[in-house]
Amino acid sequence: MRCLAAPVVLVAVLALAGCRTRIQTEGETEIYGGVGLAAVPDVGVAVTAGQYFSKFKPLYDFAFELRGVLQGGDDSATQDGEFFQVQAGVKQVTSPGHPRRWFFRYGITWMRANGDPRVLDRPGDYFGAYGAAGYEIDLGDRWTLSPEFSVNIVDGEGSTGTEFLPQVFLSLLFRF
Repeated sequence: MRCLAAPVVLVAVLALAGCRTRIQTEGETEIYGGVGLAAVPDVGVAVTAGQYFSKFKPLYDFAFELRGVLQGGDDSATQDGEFFQVQAGVKQVTSPGHPRRWFFRYGITWMRANGDPRVLDRPGDYFGAYGAAGYEIDLGDRWTLSPEFSVNIVDGEGSTGTEFLPQVFLSLLFRF
């Protein structure tokens, strides 16, 4: 559980700092949500929700973000069951006023692998941290397409050590 201490402290510090220095532009959207495809350990679906808590235009924006992932089924990476994952953390968007921009995500993650996972040591619960980088492309006023590469560093119950799990996401987000 020591691997969780740094991400938890980082998320808390950014949240407190952001709440004190919030700069909100009138009429700007604060909440977003979306669905997408998730790949590795298998192809599945991801659901994302977030809310901006700090805006420093034109440099960067910060948002709290929560993502759930469901992968698996027959003939999948978890041959006898599903792979569940929840990520909670911070998303940092660079150049937020531009229609195309880079973003970075980091925080804590929990995963459960049922059956016989190919990319993890064994079935069970895994806890750890994640980091990601991606690119957002605006598709109009409210829609955004965002491909992303993520790496999870996790430790599982009864596992033989720390494991690395790369993932690829393609999300379609809607700003409310």
